[in-house]
Amino acid sequence: MTKTAFCRYFKKVTGKTFFTYLNEYRGGYACKLLMQTNLNVSEICYKSGFNSISNFNKQFKAITDTSPVRYKNKLGNET
Repeated sequence: MTKTAFCRYFKKVTGKTFFTYLNEYRGGYACKLLMQTNLNVSEICYKSGFNSISNFNKQFKAITDTSPVRYKNKLGNET
């Protein structure tokens, strides 16, 4: 299956593009790490599969409507 065919099929089945789904999955994993660990945000960024902190912050905010630091602070953890 070509990349184009896969992407078309994936969107038809899930209603989301592959990259939207992937970023949501990574964001969910980042939320889990923020809740369950004392890792700092930059460590969580890379453990979640993001390659840059700025992109991580942008994608995280798009998913949760808050920044990773504020999300972590809401949970009562120190950054």
